[in-house]
Amino acid sequence: MNTSHVIRNASNIALFVGLLLFSLVACSTGIPSSTVPSQATTASAKRLSPTSTSLPAGIVLYQADWTHGLAGWPGAHGWKVVQGQLVSDKSGSSAFTIPYQLTVSDYAIEFRLQVVRSLPPYSGYYEIVAPKLTDKDGYHAGIFNLKGPGPRPFGDHSQSQVYLDPSSSVSQSSGMPQDYEPGSGWHSYRVEVRGNEVSLLDDGTQVGSASSERTDTLSNGPIEFDSTLVILRVSNLRILTL
Repeated sequence: MNTSHVIRNASNIALFVGLLLFSLVACSTGIPSSTVPSQATTASAKRLSPTSTSLPAGIVLYQADWTHGLAGWPGAHGWKVVQGQLVSDKSGSSAFTIPYQLTVSDYAIEFRLQVVRSLPPYSGYYEIVAPKLTDKDGYHAGIFNLKGPGPRPFGDHSQSQVYLDPSSSVSQSSGMPQDYEPGSGWHSYRVEVRGNEVSLLDDGTQVGSASSERTDTLSNGPIEFDSTLVILRVSNLRILTL
């Protein structure tokens, strides 16, 4: 056997052994190296993962616009629009539902209001209402027991109050009425709902509050405004985040 033939056989054997070893290593790993994600790819995927964020406080979610009358306010009754303001008529009962559905749990409702006249001899009232939902207590926040002009028995005052629906949910020492006379001037009212507590403020001063022992959050609407036996002017109604 000549030397060149021996060399070629040795080279072929070495090549075969090398290919066999490479195949065995590839089979043992099971995954080609090109399919393994790099650290940079993994880090990028983590950065792109969505995160839940809450809206910052003070964002105006809804602003009422009555420049075109009550268009877009289905179900409103007992109101007319005068110079961009709502004015209740003399029918005795007025109501509307704000045409906006809240999707947040913490929010504020702001509006300006003037009592033009109470209608004697019965007690009038005006209030913001969020109805009871399956898993959230409702609430009423407003001014009650309004009387017309004239003498009154001692202690017979109008009252500000916040109470829950159902009333059995209210925590101890909350939801109590307070003596309150709105007079005939304009007031800036604000209803604040935070978790299981709702507060009523007049020109920045709290005039009523209530908290629930049954649900962690309170109703977020639809928000209603009701009044009876009182003539009102309402303006600058809006809803904000807290």
